[in-house]
Amino acid sequence: MLRVIVDGPRDPCYNMAIDEAIMLNRNTVNYDTLRLYMWSPSGVSLGRGQNANASYLDKIKELGFRLVRRPTGGGALLHPEDNEITYSVVLSTNSTIAKSSVDESAIEIAKGVLYTLQILGENVDIRGLGDMKKHDLCYLRSGSSDVVVAGRKISGSAQVRDDKALLQHGTLLLKFEPEIWLKVIRAPGVTEEFLKSRIVGLFEFMEVGLDQIFDAMIKGFAKALNEKDVFMGSLTPNEIKLANRLYKEKYSNERWNLLGIQ
Repeated sequence: MLRVIVDGPRDPCYNMAIDEAIMLNRNTVNYDTLRLYMWSPSGVSLGRGQNANASYLDKIKELGFRLVRRPTGGGALLHPEDNEITYSVVLSTNSTIAKSSVDESAIEIAKGVLYTLQILGENVDIRGLGDMKKHDLCYLRSGSSDVVVAGRKISGSAQVRDDKALLQHGTLLLKFEPEIWLKVIRAPGVTEEFLKSRIVGLFEFMEVGLDQIFDAMIKGFAKALNEKDVFMGSLTPNEIKLANRLYKEKYSNERWNLLGIQ
């Protein structure tokens, strides 16, 4: 059984708090969860173990963006307001997908984006993209679950697990503006032209409304997760309570977000 939550734009720190709360409460419910959401204001998210110096903190503040550290891994990402949809998938460790390796399960979950784009009429693929260098900018990193369109990355993902559940974050980039990415994320020697050759947004090759995209994502992830029993839901009281606590104590706390800066 799959619960689907389609959220309105939320504060970046609260988005991360909600996702971890869903994961930590997975053993209290009898369904997995797909959550689809956007960001307001724009956010710059860091991977769980990434040094905060991977970003330009002063510029993030100047632009009115919000910095947050994800519970999942990977590199730094810009989540532009109105120009990206983020997905989070929480599965019980008893699920078939979660019993496979991190790479294998990440691919299976990311097929939700692949099927989404196929439903919308675009030819896509999942494969590693990038090089061996550990770029601070996440979209330049190679990942087994990268979703690419004509050789350019449109979606990446990262995962974290405990003994009860796994959480996978991923993105569907709608519009890519490399000049803004380079203002907030350190990428020495990388030019706007190079980024354009490696990264693409959906709106560059397709005119489609948000409602249509969300509908395709629900169908695409239901197929990827092999879920026929899908229902639209909302957060439980326990999830809301824990999300509020995580937001206050962790995700809006500089001790978490500025890890690595003395």
